[in-house]
Formats: sequence, C-alpha cells, structure tokens
Amino acid sequence: MLFPQIFFQHPPSSQWEPLPLVRIPGIVLWAWYRPANLPSGTIVTIPRDLLNAFPAGFPMTLGDLLTALGVPPQNFQAVSMYGSEWQAAAVFSPFVNHPLPPIPMGGRAEIAISVIEQPAMMPMQPFAFVPGVAFAMPGAESTAMLHADVEQADHFNSMTSDIDASMEDDSEFEDDGALLSDDMMFIRIESAWKFSVQIERQMTGVRQRLSSIQSALGKLDRDLSADERLASDREDRDEWSDTRRWVRDLQSKCHREIKAFDIGMTSGAGNRRHLEETYLTIIEPRVPSTSLESYRAEFEKYRKDMVSLQRAMITALQAASQNGTQRAQRCLGKIAVKIREMRAKNREPLGATNMDRSVRRKK
Repeated sequence: MLFPQIFFQHPPSSQWEPLPLVRIPGIVLWAWYRPANLPSGTIVTIPRDLLNAFPAGFPMTLGDLLTALGVPPQNFQAVSMYGSEWQAAAVFSPFVNHPLPPIPMGGRAEIAISVIEQPAMMPMQPFAFVPGVAFAMPGAESTAMLHADVEQADHFNSMTSDIDASMEDDSEFEDDGALLSDDMMFIRIESAWKFSVQIERQMTGVRQRLSSIQSALGKLDRDLSADERLASDREDRDEWSDTRRWVRDLQSKCHREIKAFDIGMTSGAGNRRHLEETYLTIIEPRVPSTSLESYRAEFEKYRKDMVSLQRAMITALQAASQNGTQRAQRCLGKIAVKIREMRAKNREPLGATNMDRSVRRKK
C-alpha cells in the first residue's frame, strides 16, 4: 500500500493535531508539524492515557509514527527520543520496527523527528513491520549511510536561522528612565525571567546540535586512507592538513560552548537557582519588597547574559558547519573523485578480459 507524502504537504501547525496510527486502530497520538525550533520536522507527544495504559512500554514503533506522519524512509534523518540527544537514522535504523520503550525517569513524553526536506521522486512504501528487520531504504546508497552524522549536523545547523525571531526584539525591556511603580516593576521582572526561560529551552536544542556536530568533527579529524593518499597529490594533502587544523579548532570551540551551557550560568554553579527561588517566592506571588530595583537589575543582567550565550553557541555551530564539516566534505569529495578516476584507469579492458592493471604481468 502506498501512502501520500503528507509531511511535505503539511503546513506548520498552530495547535496540537491528532495522529492516528494505521497499524494500531484506536491509538491516537498528538503531533505538531514544523515547530519553531524544528522547522524541518515534527514533535509527537504521547497522551497521558497511553502512559497509564502501557507503563512498561508501548505497542507502537517509530516506524508507525513515520508512516502516520507520511515521512518516506529515505527522508527520515534523525530522532530524539523522550528529550534525549539526537540519533541519526543510520544509527537508529535497527530499532525503527521495535516497540517504543517506556519513558525513563526525568524524560519527556515527546519524540522529535527530523526530516530531510527533499520530497521523494518516486512513490515510497510504508515502513515494513517485520520483526528483526530494519526499515527499507529504496534507492538509498551506502555512501549516504557513511556520511549520515555529518549530514545530520549540517541539517541541525540550518535550523538555527529559524530560532524564534522574537529573541532579537528587546523593545519591551527598554527603559526610558522614568520611575516605575511596583506593579510595573513586577511585570518587567516577570517578563525578563520568562524571556530567559524561553531562551534556555532553545539553547537546549542548540546544545544538542553542537554535540552532534562536535561528534561529526571528531570523525573527520583523521589521516587520509591508503587509497586517498595514493590518489591525491601534494596540493590535496596540504589542503587536508589545513582542513584538519580547522576541524580540531572548531571542535574545541564547540566543546567550550557546550561546557559553558552545562556548567555555566544555567547550571547549579550559576545564578539561576537563586533567581528562580526569588521569582517563585517574591515576584510571582507579588510579595511587596523594597529590593525590587535590585531584583530587576539581577534579572535583566541574567537575561542579557543568556542572550549573549545563545548567540555564542549559534555562532560556534554555524562556524563548525561552514568551516568544518562542509570544508572537509569538499576536500574529501575532490579526493574521492580522483580515487574513482584512478580505479577506472586501473581497470581498463585488456582484450576481452577486464583485468586489474595491478595484477598484469610486466613484460
């Protein structure tokens, strides 16, 4: 049975939409197509009644979700299960047709799915629900599997341009110098705090992308293989040496930004817990205080620091893609072309026999 490419025809959601599963009648999940933090994907949430009905695991599989969303197999790129780090399709493929596990302690009842925005040119069949068999990939080449991690990291980098544009608008925090009443002070502080929390949620996604591209950079930091050294010339090898230096430097920058997020101002080592406690005990319940001006300065500084950290993380992510993974792929791509040319040349036909030149007897 063929299914329409629903995902590519579906506009961004304005509210949660029901997602019935074809293979399991009666089970309905909820989907949000193309959210602001995942414009090339979908967030699927599991309703509370299913959580209560299946505490030890769920009967549906990720393949069920992909079929219901109308995502062709070759366009499935990556998945984040229950708020965990992103896993590339090439890594997750053996588990696509396995029942979904229970939600771990501290996890979210959400599954984020990233999709390659290239509608298939041929009708695709749904994911095959055969025990022990991974999903089919009609027309997919093994080379695409080898570069899945790099493609995933670059795709995540492209998402950064779609991070909520409202983050750049500071007009509501501008101060004209006029004295503010206590009510207005509470409103300003509350607005700064909610703004900071929103940025923190977005940075969690950016942190996952940084981790993914850092892993991709680590795999690219390698010596040329024997075939690559044989086919390349001095210029190619010098270019690869320069590229590796860029890759190592960018990998270090990604690690630095991840560390700044993990153990910096947003962690217990920073000022976040103090501000959150102040917000919950004084600001939210509107408790009168003579220190509102001081509180406002603290919350405003925290908001600006969060904006600066977000921009630094996005800058590192974009640089890692443009000057790291993309540059390395271009260099390795040129060498790969020369490898194919070398192999074709070494396999020129000799009479009626297509014999490798390396095994011909020298006369």
